[in-house]
Amino acid sequence: MSRSTENGVPEDLGGAPRRAGSPSRPLDRTERAVWLGLLSTHMRLLRTLDTELVAAERIPLSSFEVLLTVAEAPESRVRMKDIAASLLISRSGLTRIVDDLERQGLVVREKCPTDARGFDAVLTDAGRKAYRRARKVHLTNLRGEFLDKLTDDQLTALAGIWASVGLDEHAGTC
Repeated sequence: MSRSTENGVPEDLGGAPRRAGSPSRPLDRTERAVWLGLLSTHMRLLRTLDTELVAAERIPLSSFEVLLTVAEAPESRVRMKDIAASLLISRSGLTRIVDDLERQGLVVREKCPTDARGFDAVLTDAGRKAYRRARKVHLTNLRGEFLDKLTDDQLTALAGIWASVGLDEHAGTC
C-alpha cells in the first residue's frame, strides 16, 4: 500500500496537474477513456440505484436524495432553497419531488421559523422509516455496484482526484 499525501492522494498518484497544449485540443486516448469512463460509470450507477430503490421501496433516487438531505439535517428540517442548492436541482424540480413526498406522507412543508418568506421540508415519522429502509437498499447497491469493486488504494486515489478537481464540495452522507 502506498503512502498518502496530505490531500489523501497516494504519493505515486499525486503530482502536478497536466498542462499540455491548448485547452481546446482534442482528447487523447487516455483523456477520452477517463471522460467516457466517468460518464458511463455515473449513468450506470444512477440507473441501477434508481431502479433498485423504486423496486424495493417505490422511492426514486431523486426522492431518496431529498429524504437523505432532510434526514441528516439537524432536527430533520431543511430550507427548501438549501435542499435545491445542495442537490444541484432547480427549485421547481425540488417542488415536484417534495409534492410527491408530501402526498406519500414522508415530509411536510412548514414555514421557516427564522424567515417567514421561506419553507422548510420536515421529515415525518413515516419518512424516517422509509428513509431507513431505502438507505439500506441504496448502500447495498452502491457498495455492490461500485465501492466493493475498488481496492483501498483506488478509493483513496479517487477521493484525492475528486478533491483535486473540486467535485467533492457537494458531498453529503449516505
